[in-house]
Amino acid sequence: MTRAVLLEQVNLALRSIRAQWLRTLLTVTIIGTGIMALMSMITATEALRSSLIEQFVGLGAGTLQVDQKRDRGAFGGRRLGDSNPISFEDAMSLKKETAEVAATSVSARGTMMGRLSREGKETDPNVLVVGGDEGFLPMSGYDLKAGRNFTEEEVRRNAPLVILGSDVISKLFSPAENPIDQDVRIRNRRYRIVGVLGEQGASFGMSQDNQAILPVGEIRARFSGARTSYSVQVKSPDPETIGALSAQVIGEMRAIRGDLPGAEDSFRISRSDALIAQFNDSISSVTYAALFLGLITLFGSSIGLTNIMLVTVTERTREIGLRKALGANAQTIQTQFLVEVVIIGLFGGLFGVALGIGVGNVVAHYLEAPFALPWGWVFVALILSGIVSLASGYYPARKASQLDPIESLRHA
Repeated sequence: MTRAVLLEQVNLALRSIRAQWLRTLLTVTIIGTGIMALMSMITATEALRSSLIEQFVGLGAGTLQVDQKRDRGAFGGRRLGDSNPISFEDAMSLKKETAEVAATSVSARGTMMGRLSREGKETDPNVLVVGGDEGFLPMSGYDLKAGRNFTEEEVRRNAPLVILGSDVISKLFSPAENPIDQDVRIRNRRYRIVGVLGEQGASFGMSQDNQAILPVGEIRARFSGARTSYSVQVKSPDPETIGALSAQVIGEMRAIRGDLPGAEDSFRISRSDALIAQFNDSISSVTYAALFLGLITLFGSSIGLTNIMLVTVTERTREIGLRKALGANAQTIQTQFLVEVVIIGLFGGLFGVALGIGVGNVVAHYLEAPFALPWGWVFVALILSGIVSLASGYYPARKASQLDPIESLRHA
């Protein structure tokens, strides 16, 4: 087929599409719905991936986190539970042992239902109260908008100080007020504000700005219970030595916890790079699931497209008879219908891609994830729409090409 013939068939297809605009609109909508289902899930997933990987990277390469080992499920007919919590003494002992080789931070969660008050104003009882030492802010990737961090001496003596997130500040102070060195109350204890966190955004729909950070000893003294567990973050000075540091931390922690030789670790150790790899694997599974569901939707769309094309062939029987009587062969008729259905499929693909990206980013915005535009999947979606339309239109096009011109002209 020459280029001129192909261009002429494209022009004929476009004229036919314009003449049957309502049917074309329905067909485009059918294909676009399938592509939208695929692209919306992929876009939302990619936005979530970018958001969480950015948060993981913010922790820095070469970072280890030691915390309580949590098991779930059943074994041998009995329910598996969590290991013993990491006590304050265990965490501080590990910090002491690793202080000379790596930066170390100890932290703990106090409550997720904290309430802060000041001069007749108070927050909702949904403030996250956590405890950290002088290394908690830099190890967690937090930036200070105003004020300062805790000092080592202040952490050691459990000074009544607090660092607040921007949401808490906005509820307790007017924009014209300077919160630094002002007092707030938490559980009827007065704390002096020494720092204000920069805006952190949200993760999994939970605001990171609605929190209060106390010296870790205050969590132990006023918020801890029998199941309170402390976390230890260890940052290697050289990311290349993360393996050796991990082995050293495991050995020190096993000795501190009294784990017997041959027994499993009674704690969990996580590496930032391993977390990213694990998260990517999980997201890949979600992506494959989204692709599978999108293909199912496209399969349903292809059935509807095939039915519409069969009706089109029936209505254009007279046209097909005239073209054959004027010398058009079966291959030309078949190609004409295939060109037409592929053009409609690409229109549907573009419509579905645009709509899917919009819907996916609306979901991403709700989760406070960044805008995502997965270019690779855009091309995949357009290719899929072309393949689906070609497969759906093949049988109707072949049926049109095999019509008897004499019988077809009887419809005139």
